[in-house]
Amino acid sequence: MAANALGEIGARECVDPLLNALHQKWFNVRRCAALALGEIGDPRALPALERLAQTDPFLWINPDTKEELYLVRIDARQALEVLVGQVEIFLEDASKLPPMNFEMAAGKCRWPFPGGLREQRLYNNYQQPTDSYVHAGMDLLQGAGTEARAVEAGTVAAIATNYPDWDTHHFFIIEPEAGSGEGWCYTHLDPASFDFKVGNKISAGQVLGRVVDFSVGENDGVDHLHLHYVSFVVGPDGKVEFHSLYDPLLRFDWEDDQKPTIHTPFRIVRDGGLEPLDESGGTPRLTGKVDILVAISDCAYRGHVANWMTPVVTLEIAGEGVAPWRKLVLDQRGELKNARHTEALYLSGKERAPFVADFPRNPIAYILKVTNTDGDGVLERSDKRSAWDTAQCDEDGERRFPDGAYEIIVRAWDLAGNKAEERMRVWVEND
Repeated sequence: MAANALGEIGARECVDPLLNALHQKWFNVRRCAALALGEIGDPRALPALERLAQTDPFLWINPDTKEELYLVRIDARQALEVLVGQVEIFLEDASKLPPMNFEMAAGKCRWPFPGGLREQRLYNNYQQPTDSYVHAGMDLLQGAGTEARAVEAGTVAAIATNYPDWDTHHFFIIEPEAGSGEGWCYTHLDPASFDFKVGNKISAGQVLGRVVDFSVGENDGVDHLHLHYVSFVVGPDGKVEFHSLYDPLLRFDWEDDQKPTIHTPFRIVRDGGLEPLDESGGTPRLTGKVDILVAISDCAYRGHVANWMTPVVTLEIAGEGVAPWRKLVLDQRGELKNARHTEALYLSGKERAPFVADFPRNPIAYILKVTNTDGDGVLERSDKRSAWDTAQCDEDGERRFPDGAYEIIVRAWDLAGNKAEERMRVWVEND
């Protein structure tokens, strides 16, 4: 518990005793000390954590599955990921849409249902955050029994389900190029409506099955097709592990005539807190470490009821005579490194509620802690350690942000490249 607490508060003065704790005989002490050192981020811990990640002897065997797990090594590797991720990356120009840093298959696909974007009834999109993960696909709201068609030709590479007792979560993957290890994953089609096998050829536009009634078993949800593009591995036991490679909407023709909405004013809170600073005096006056909360919403066309979020967000903090502080907060067009790290950037639904009480119900406005980023645009656990340190000093001991007026500039782009930009003036007052 002591090690956990030291990690939570970032106690750099306790690095040495935590390093000593890595030699404790109790494996849980070693685990918690390693994770704390990762959170604190002192580079002195790097060699010790690397040793622990490779050589710690504690072995736990899962009594149910008989799986062998070196728990201390696992946590040491996680600590290393967090520690290494503390390096900050800055942008030269935060006003332009960054280029996509991945390659995508050429050519457009056909929609799985007749018509264009509006007829697909696309609700959840690829970059939409939930309280525990980023939604890595498109949810197309269609009634139970509606026929879904193949968006691209290929070969059936996997057929599986996460919930064998339910009919709701069966899925299959169709590879455009057999043996490539990537393809289209279709989920929530009634398993009684398709009879193809692994290895069967599928043509573009072929009927694959019918949307399942989602009120099966303990579920009582909206009928829909979930579609995403993944890389995958099929294990010896038939279990399929996969993760998304890019926003599947990039592979279709659609029109988006609405730019994102960045709601103002931004909310300024103490680092790690959610209570907004007192702004009754007009321009917020900032001291020490702060976080900037920004609400953003988006849709494709007027009246579009959608659960979308903008995939690219940048932050710029500018003051007269001061080098601008520019970061890529988010770039979620490509592969999701870890879809479970939403808490590092997004407020949960409960946390968001008081901030959006007066907002329209749709489209939903998500709130980002735009200062919680190391600047690479990737969601990572270590990002929650980041903040705007208004009292930061440079190598010469001089203030990086001298007292005075600053402008916070937030920019957001949707997948079509439509841009939104909003600004807010603040005053730094540390001396």
